[in-house]
Amino acid sequence: VIWKLVQCSRSKREKASRVHEVIVFNELGEICAAAHMRNNGIGSQKPQMSPCCNAHCSLRNVAKIAEQIDRAVYSIDLAIFTFSSLSLADAPKRALQRGVIIRIISDGEMVYCTGSQITMLAQLGVPVRVPITTNLMHNKFCIIDGVERVEEIRLLRKLKWMRPCYSIVISGSLNWTAQGLGGNWENCIITADEKLTATFQAEFQRMWRAFGRTEASQIQPK
Repeated sequence: VIWKLVQCSRSKREKASRVHEVIVFNELGEICAAAHMRNNGIGSQKPQMSPCCNAHCSLRNVAKIAEQIDRAVYSIDLAIFTFSSLSLADAPKRALQRGVIIRIISDGEMVYCTGSQITMLAQLGVPVRVPITTNLMHNKFCIIDGVERVEEIRLLRKLKWMRPCYSIVISGSLNWTAQGLGGNWENCIITADEKLTATFQAEFQRMWRAFGRTEASQIQPK
């Protein structure tokens, strides 16, 4: 009984510590950009959580998204209209190196654009699917370690025990582009809410089954 109470208490504390955050990108986010470029080096693309007095700092906001990607244990399912941000590109690559399974759904036109980081990830072996119609795939969401997907991976790998993880969804108006992350007025919600993550995961699974597979050899920037 005592052990069950301890486990229950730990579970409540752990759930309370999970992320529930709204990130806002606005015109105040780039006030500190020049200072960060000097501190991190001209041309540095990796977001750093360096001290900054700007509460709207775009670099800090980008680092928050990268931080969640870095927490992925088993899976990352990304449905994104356009992904060209160099500042976020390293986080999925680090995930691949950890053995995280990544899947991407994107728009049939945007996936082929010059500078698309989806092209880079496809060349690293990430499967990409696009709609087989001319309608836009305009979603912008990312599910990390979705319950349904993690169970799918467990069965695929025939594992009896899985490392501890919990689901996170990142969603909002934000495209993962330099303009979106540092020029537009955008919003991004990061949450571990179980109902929301399950809903987004179910929609990703549905689209994944419905959309056409895009071979890596076909994904070349125009």
